[in-house]
Formats: sequence, structure tokens, C-alpha cells
Amino acid sequence: MKAIVHLILLSVIAFSLSAKTITDMDNHPVTIPDHVDRVFGSSPPMNYLLYAIKPDTMVGLNFAAKNPNNSADEQFLSKSFLSLPVVGSFHGGGQSINLETLMAYKPQLILVWKDDMLVQTVSREIEKTKIPTLSVSFREVSDMPKAFRLVGEALGAQKRGDVLALYSQKVIHEVQTSVAKVKPTRYYYAEGTDGLSTECDTSFHVEALNFAGGENVHKCQQSGLLGLEKISFETLLTYDPEVIIVQNRAVYNDLVNDPMWQHLHAIKKGRVYLVPTAPFNWVDRPPSFMRVIGVQWLAHTFHPDTYKIDLNQRIKEFYTLFLGVKLSDQQTKNLIGEKQ
Repeated sequence: MKAIVHLILLSVIAFSLSAKTITDMDNHPVTIPDHVDRVFGSSPPMNYLLYAIKPDTMVGLNFAAKNPNNSADEQFLSKSFLSLPVVGSFHGGGQSINLETLMAYKPQLILVWKDDMLVQTVSREIEKTKIPTLSVSFREVSDMPKAFRLVGEALGAQKRGDVLALYSQKVIHEVQTSVAKVKPTRYYYAEGTDGLSTECDTSFHVEALNFAGGENVHKCQQSGLLGLEKISFETLLTYDPEVIIVQNRAVYNDLVNDPMWQHLHAIKKGRVYLVPTAPFNWVDRPPSFMRVIGVQWLAHTFHPDTYKIDLNQRIKEFYTLFLGVKLSDQQTKNLIGEKQ
């Protein structure tokens, strides 16, 4: 305990020497150092947001850079990001965070995901460190441009934040306009090891799917923090979705070949799609900046006759701008699958 108190006192003294005030997305003034070069994201969406805007400021990660929900490797990501230490997480499924350990990395700013279901607990814990925190809304797709600008301003990377904000706002407007007058496509979101875990229609886990002109067939109230609501195959048969979006490759392979699943309309029509995950998931777990390309892929998948874009070119543009990676035609095909 003495060690953490000592760290707090040192950080307060250093912080008071040079500071500026910005307004967060709750419209609260936040005083932060003039020059921020050490930042921690309290959740995966905030980690990935930092990577998109100013990755060299990151002191560590919540979870291992490569995990079951993504395909993170040097093909798309910097070696420095992939070698960042795992500081810990306030959430389940990873290494629990220790405040003294976090303080040892000397972050000058912590990004807090406002829409986190554990945000009150996270905020109370971080408050003990006396490190400035910036509350960032990132649940809704339409929140992203403002988040890019806010974090860019905080990190002294305003130009970068503005560029990402303008690009994402253009995409958001285009997708919204395109799907506004079409009948939503009824989809089922297949998760879990058997494809029979899913999300309620109002869950933030399906925000991108709903935004892109989809209608979730599973109407419910989320029963736990993680989502992943269990349903029976009999229930899925009654839903008979037009499209199935699958999170896991093994599940995708199983369900397209399982005779039982062949009774579903989506399987018969070949409208089953695996969510791209390189370098991070395009849709969910976590809902990150990858949704900028994810909503384009989804809108094109749900409404190919309405949302007519050169998806290959859009993927290349996105990866160049957000990740600094130039892709070949073959790489873009590999990302989404040949048949898509």
C-alpha cells in the first residue's frame, strides 16, 4: 500500500507542472498533461482506439495481443504493439488488473469506455490511482467520429483524429442512406462452440449488424454481462433467418456441412458468412474501430443489390488509412473469403 501511495504522490507532483483541459464525451472538463505519451485503455475497445490514433503512447494491453477473437500478427500490426505487456483487465476472461502494477507503468491518461457494462466499477477503481481519465462513448457506430476527434486532441494527434473522423463519418452517412428505405434483412448471429449462443437484439454486440440494415431474429433482454444467450436448435428453426453471421471458423465449417442445419433458409441459399477477424474482429468482441469497414461488409452482405460498392477497394482504403498496411487483391480475398 505504501508503494502505491508513493507512486500516486509522484504522479500528482509531475502532473501539476504542465497541464491542459479538454472536455470529454460526458461534457465534463478533464485536466491532462500538455504532452501525453503514456496511455492505458481500460478495455479492449479503448486499446484498439489508441492503436488507430497513436500506438506509440500505449503502455500495455488488457489481454494478449493475439486471442481467439482476432487474427493479430505482423502482417497487419507493428512488432511494438504485439510485444506490449499485458497489464491486466477489469473484465472477465483475462489477467485481473492490479492497481499497483498499473501505476508502475506510469500512465499519464486512462481511456474509459463509457458504454462498458462495468463502467461504474472500472471508474471507481481507476479513481483510486488519481490518474486523469477520459470517458469515451464507443457503443454506437455513430459515436466513432467524435471519439476519434476527442482522443486525437487528448494525445496531441488532432490531425490524425480529424482524418479518421472525416473518413468514418462519410462511411456512416453512406451506409445509413443506403439502407434507410430497404426492408431489414433478418439475421441470426451464431456464436459459441456450437453456433447456438447468440445476442439479444438490443445488445451492443450486434450494434454493427443492426446499423448495416439487419434485423436480429432473437428478441430478448440480455441475461448477463457477457451476452452469449443460449437457444435451442428448435427455436432457431422457428426463426429461420435469411442470413447467418458466424463468429467462429470451426463453427462455420460445422454448420455449413451439418445435415441438421440444412433445414434453414440461410443455409439452403448459401447466405452464411464468417466474420473477418484480421487483425481485429470487424464486428464485435470487441466492438472496435474495425466496425468502419465491418458495417460496409455487412451492408454489402445484407443488401448486395442496394449497397453496391467495390468492397475490395474499400478494404484496401481502410487498411491503408487505419493500419498503415497496403493490401494486394489476394489479401483482401483472404480476409473475407473467396465466395464473398
